[in-house]
Amino acid sequence: MLALALLPTSSALASPLQPALPPPAPESQLSPAREAESEEEAAALETLRLAKLHAERGEFAQAVNAFAEILTSPVKLSRGRDLHEGFLHYAFTLFLQGAPELAAEKLRFALRLDPKFAPSPVTTRPDILRFYEAQRAAFEARGPPLAEAPEAVFPELAEDPGSQVVTRRQAFVPVLGLGLRGLGRPRLGAAFMGLEVGLLSTNVASLILRAAYVEDRTPKGMEATLVSRGMNYISFGLFWAVLSVDIILSLSLRSYYLRNPDKRRAEAERPPVLRPRAPRLRSDEGSLTLAFW
Repeated sequence: MLALALLPTSSALASPLQPALPPPAPESQLSPAREAESEEEAAALETLRLAKLHAERGEFAQAVNAFAEILTSPVKLSRGRDLHEGFLHYAFTLFLQGAPELAAEKLRFALRLDPKFAPSPVTTRPDILRFYEAQRAAFEARGPPLAEAPEAVFPELAEDPGSQVVTRRQAFVPVLGLGLRGLGRPRLGAAFMGLEVGLLSTNVASLILRAAYVEDRTPKGMEATLVSRGMNYISFGLFWAVLSVDIILSLSLRSYYLRNPDKRRAEAERPPVLRPRAPRLRSDEGSLTLAFW
């Protein structure tokens, strides 16, 4: 009781020269503009839910109208996850309605927001899955893509309308095997990268060896100079030959995929890697069984 009595109160802690601050305003009190934005976002999410429900019931006309209401510029949604989901279902609905070109146009917005998304082959219709994989292959053939911020895809979402958002899409680099890796050929790209880096390193090493023995007039120095000169010429010629093949092959393969997006091997169509299951211990009526499958 004595210890509690000696504790200072909040009024005692306040300095006479610096009065106690008033309690902060509750966080629930939003400005009228923010409150209106939150209400508009909630209404748009409800419209998105109804549009997906119409699409599931086969009411494609109602679904398309609902999607267009919230996804036509300026878009009514602000979060990237909601925008990706909306444009994805918007594109699939247009595809089922018999408008594949318009569906591909809407699907490109979803791919810019999340190019790594892959629909489940279990719950997605085969024709829709083939359409999505073909469009994603054509999208990735333009260069290794990265997910873009919603403000980069839809400038109206930026706080400052006059500012320009820098896109995060990578440029196509047809050297060191990077272009081949981005086109879905990782093994071939790794082989070209190893050859080019190895030949370039050999060329630099031959120059260093030649510079070290350039003043040595002994038979050993002359032999080292001849060897380094031969290594320099051979590695230099092979490096440019391999680099030229890498550039020509990357650009040709990219051009071929742009003209024929359905020819590119999609990740979903590759055979899955089967991994052995971990051993399991089961008990059956007083006995223990170790199962490996």
